[in-house]
Order: sequence, then C-alpha cells, then structure tokens
Amino acid sequence: MPELDFPQAIGLVAFSIGATAFLHKDGHKFRLHLTLFQIFLCSHFILMGAVTAAIGCGISALRSYVSTRTQSSHVMWFFIGLLWLMGLPNVEHSYEILTIFGASVATWALFKAQGIHMRLLILFNSFCWLTNNLLLGSIGGIMMEATFIMVNILTTYKMYRTSKQLSA
Repeated sequence: MPELDFPQAIGLVAFSIGATAFLHKDGHKFRLHLTLFQIFLCSHFILMGAVTAAIGCGISALRSYVSTRTQSSHVMWFFIGLLWLMGLPNVEHSYEILTIFGASVATWALFKAQGIHMRLLILFNSFCWLTNNLLLGSIGGIMMEATFIMVNILTTYKMYRTSKQLSA
C-alpha cells in the first residue's frame, strides 16, 4: 500500500475538489470545476514524478477552461495534438498511454458532445485514468476516479431519466 506523504496528500485534496465536479448537470459549471480539480491533480502527479500524467492533467486543465469559451474544432485538435506531442515522448510505462488516449477522448467530449453523450465519453476517460492510477499507486487518484465513475453514472442516469420524463 502506498505511503501517505505530501504528494499523496495533494492527491487527496484534488480528490476532495474533484469529487463534486460530476454533480453539476450544467455543462459550463462542470467544465470550470474540472479545471480547478485538474490543476491540483497536475501538482499531485508532478510531486509523484508521473510526468506523462502531469502533462495530461496540465493540458486538460487548460483545455477544460478553454472549452467553456469555445467549441472550435481547431482548438480541440490543437489540444489533442498537444497531448500526444508532449505526452508520448515522456511515456515510461505502457499503461501511461491510457492517460493520453483517455484525455484525448475527454477533449473531444468537452468540445463536441453535450449532455449524456459527453458524460459517457468522460466515463471512458475515467476508466483509462483509474487503470493508470491503480498501476501508479496514486491513492487520491484511485479514490477520485472510482468516485467519478460512480457519481458520473448516477448523474448520467438521472439525466437520462429526466429526458425520458420530458419526452413522455
């Protein structure tokens, strides 16, 4: 079991911020909350020496914020390209590629998807990051992604149920 040290404590702070992000049904508030969470998570990964994950989180924080301002395909592809250009050369373990792939899918979701479709793509991203965090030994990261998965599934279900009630 990983030791609870300063980097792990920062991961737990990130967890506490991120745990409520998926409760937002409003896409704009959701994206802003993700930005703050990803800044703290980036710090956690830097302190853990997980360079690829830190790069992915740093780019994702900027991407989440920018996606509140524009839905431009050019901007979206810029961020996806940046993830691969900066992340791939820093991959030390094969599982780290999951973070780049998951963040790329999440980028597409934040720029091109809405509602339940966006949530399902973000859910896929969470499974990619959960795998990375399990193999890295990030306590906060594991708790965070497991929570994200559960809360996202619950919120997505509520959104689905509401949409069915409105169409009935």
